[in-house]
Amino acid sequence: MPPQAARSTDDGGADEDAPDLDQLTDEIKQVGLANGATVVGVASASAFNEYVPAGHRPTDFMPGARSVVVAGTPGPSNAAWQSPNRRLMEITGYDFRENVATLVMAEHIETRHGYQAMQAPPLPTSGENPPLSMMLAAVLAGLGTRAIAANIILNPQYGLLYYAATLTTMPLRPDHQLEDNVCPARSCVRMYEMEGRTPCMAVCPADEGGCIDATIENGRITSSFFNRERCATRSMNFGLKGHIKQVELLVDTDDIEERKRILYSDEFRRNLAGVGRFKESVAQCFECMRVCPVGRYRRKLK
Repeated sequence: MPPQAARSTDDGGADEDAPDLDQLTDEIKQVGLANGATVVGVASASAFNEYVPAGHRPTDFMPGARSVVVAGTPGPSNAAWQSPNRRLMEITGYDFRENVATLVMAEHIETRHGYQAMQAPPLPTSGENPPLSMMLAAVLAGLGTRAIAANIILNPQYGLLYYAATLTTMPLRPDHQLEDNVCPARSCVRMYEMEGRTPCMAVCPADEGGCIDATIENGRITSSFFNRERCATRSMNFGLKGHIKQVELLVDTDDIEERKRILYSDEFRRNLAGVGRFKESVAQCFECMRVCPVGRYRRKLK
């Protein structure tokens, strides 16, 4: 099945009297799809105001922003998911295609339509919080909903996707948020009814030192728990996170030989390279997503 753009609606802050608004919105989406995006959706810039404080809204980065165009891609190839070498998930096939798509859409909007457009800043500049949440952007653009597993945004067709966005002053037709939650899947509900846990809860149970827990009633999530700090110790062991851990080890030891072992280790070199190239700083633990049934059939190949 070819990539599909999210369906446009007349809900949101776009100009109702703008000529060919649906056509213009579809045009921008098709540019994103043709340049690497698997899915593309649109959110109104003002929709963020209800959920995030000042300093983390589209207009804080682009005064006058009216639309947020969100692109999602699967990241690593299907074969990388099956490899017994888990590090392939972070270094193979992850080429940030969603970022390429958003850059091309921004250039198209400025050169063809004369509106301001820029890539949204997705990466944390301090601490753990990103300047602008791509997870929230994906939800508002109708591309997915939050999951029990690490609060990951699951797309109903593709499951886990990576997201980037374009901010623009161009009025576009926003998409509806999804009415039905993608998580839990029906098979997960059945498993929970029989065993008291879903596949992701079983593979990383909070009560056994893992990161995930939840309760489900009548097929809907009534409560969920995710230990982000514990998850980070497992999933972020290369790149910036890994480098910080190794610096802590260096500071804590007075043994000169131990310091040399750390400094000249392959892990220290790899982490420095990851920080410099930002290539090995994505997560290494995908166990909750490996067992997630949403979009799994798309990863089955010969």
